[in-house]
Amino acid sequence: MFTKAIPVWGSYKNDSEKLNRHLIFREGVKSLDGVTIQIAAAYFYRLTVNGNFVGFGPARTAKGYARVDAYDLSKIKAADNRENEIVIEVAGYHCKSLSTVFQDSFFCAEIVEKGKVTKYTGKDFQCFENTRRVRKVERYSVQRHFGEIYDAHGADKQPVQAVTVAQDIQFIPRRVPHPSYEVCDTQKYLSRGAFTVAEDGRADSKEFGTGAKQNAYSFPPEKEPAYGLFSPDEIKDKPYRYVGSLHKTKLSGEGTLPVTLSAGEWLMIDFKMIVAGFIRLDADVKSDCDVIVAFSELCEGDPFSFRKINIQSVIEYKLSAGKATEESFEPYTFRHVAVFVKEGTLCLNSVGYRTFERDMTSATPRSFKKPAHNEIYRAALRTFAHNAVDIFTDCPSRERAGWLCDSFFTARTEHFLFGTTEIEDAFLENYVLYQGDGTFPEGVLPMCYPSDAHLNNKFIPQWNMWYVLEVCEYLDERNPDKDKEIFRPSVMGVLSFLERYENEDGLLERLPSWNFVEWSDANSWTQDVNYPTNFLYAALLCAVAKTFSMPRLFKKAEELRKKTAALSFNGEVFVDHAVRTPDNTLENQKHISEACQYYAILYGGIDLDAPQYAKLKSYVINDFKSFDPGENTFCPKNAFIGLYLRMNVLMHMKDKELLAKNLETFCLHMSRTTGTLWEYRDGYGSLDHGFASYVALTIPFADSLEE
Repeated sequence: MFTKAIPVWGSYKNDSEKLNRHLIFREGVKSLDGVTIQIAAAYFYRLTVNGNFVGFGPARTAKGYARVDAYDLSKIKAADNRENEIVIEVAGYHCKSLSTVFQDSFFCAEIVEKGKVTKYTGKDFQCFENTRRVRKVERYSVQRHFGEIYDAHGADKQPVQAVTVAQDIQFIPRRVPHPSYEVCDTQKYLSRGAFTVAEDGRADSKEFGTGAKQNAYSFPPEKEPAYGLFSPDEIKDKPYRYVGSLHKTKLSGEGTLPVTLSAGEWLMIDFKMIVAGFIRLDADVKSDCDVIVAFSELCEGDPFSFRKINIQSVIEYKLSAGKATEESFEPYTFRHVAVFVKEGTLCLNSVGYRTFERDMTSATPRSFKKPAHNEIYRAALRTFAHNAVDIFTDCPSRERAGWLCDSFFTARTEHFLFGTTEIEDAFLENYVLYQGDGTFPEGVLPMCYPSDAHLNNKFIPQWNMWYVLEVCEYLDERNPDKDKEIFRPSVMGVLSFLERYENEDGLLERLPSWNFVEWSDANSWTQDVNYPTNFLYAALLCAVAKTFSMPRLFKKAEELRKKTAALSFNGEVFVDHAVRTPDNTLENQKHISEACQYYAILYGGIDLDAPQYAKLKSYVINDFKSFDPGENTFCPKNAFIGLYLRMNVLMHMKDKELLAKNLETFCLHMSRTTGTLWEYRDGYGSLDHGFASYVALTIPFADSLEE
């Protein structure tokens, strides 16, 4: 991929020194005519030319690999009567997360002028440390990296000797399209007011904000010393806690910028719907200022407030007097943005964003009879765009992580919208490139990737099954010309792993690690023999038999379906699991989930119109409102994945009217509140979740009702 460039980085001695470094690489060219640049980096970079934003990357991939981005700079406005300045800022976080693999940071680039490599890393490029960005800060979330705090009062940058990186990196193509970078700055604000500090904002109070965890992490740091974080006593500023400790008063409603704000004053912007991208700020700083930009997917009160989602949604700027034009380095997710002035005075001219999302211009246009369906469809498209940039992600906020199972649904959405598989190609390639290091049992794939979960031995057996189902569907339906042999090792690895847990009846029993069926109580009913898992296993066997021409697995799948259905059906509905008793028999438990019924209907090979399933069918039709669990414990579906399985069941039943009703009941409030679709039906967690875009596929079916 590179002709001459070699990977470089600053010379840091150990993990502690490598943590959260931000380097700036600079080069100049006399003319931009016929100039291109190729870039690879870990963990993230931002490219600007003559001070103008060009791109953010890279597209993420497996450990030991790096995707290479190429930019044509000839179309960018050249500098007037001076050298054209090319700047690449690189964030080398060097910490574990769910959104990137843990590896040494590096930067690799070469500039090509009219077909000739003229400048490249290892020989050219000045290197500086960005000392304006504060290094010792809290994590943005346990799933992502570090928060952003900037201090203009220190040295702007410090020279660094870039040295060759020792690690062996294999460079591969980007494959996925570049994101959409639409800029929108607003002069309108929703409300403004005053605040007082109710308690010491730098203190580690037991509760702050809306009662989020004290350190906003979801793991005990003392148990994960190698995870990558700074100790609390090293961190000077904690803006998330500061904002959470404030007593806020609303003084006025809507208005127009510019507005002068002084210490103790705040102002809130409402973008009307959730945006995924980089937050922008333009101001004239009258006197040295300490400003916190706080943001949230949704504020339901007049004053700004954080949601309970375990993310530190703040950026702090310590600004010197003069003109300030700021843009966040990382992309975030927000509907509401608030500016809090801790010290000094500034005139706020505009607040806005630069999008970081999939370009949707080539998506197949569709419109529907019912206005409500058009609303939901637009929300599904926006949700997809936010979660299909370089991989399929769960959400663009807390994690930006590439989870299996989620990807099964989002991949279908991509093909439905575009007729192509560009993101899925890269997503699945990342898993093909994954090399186990002994963390998981042989054959097991990570539950999300590229990532390094803090619990390194934790995986989801069912998510491995969804991987196989996605691969088979991808090869059979979406990309039939793809070489199947590329996927054979990973698919057979999963199959071999699962076979080790088959009991005397051929059912999977006591699968290890984190067994996951759905975000509901059904997830606590997975041991010893979980019937939804075995229905899914039967579907996997059937898919592998077809895709990889292994006819023996057809018989095995059919036997498993029949056995699982016979054991789990209580004459009315399917129970979730059976537990091994002391006398070594399997005893069904009195646990019944709505999700289990959908697993059985979709993957159990049952005929829902058969007489023995008449009651089950009636329960499905009335959304289990008439179901009396009696002495059993019943668990209704949640959004993931029960709702989406139900949608497939209703399409299988050809019940368009009921599907349309379910869509509106479940999704219309979401689309009207945030313009996106949510992780949970009750609004907990992410309000912009990738798998939810799957509803786009169901709307044409639901909307084909005769009026």
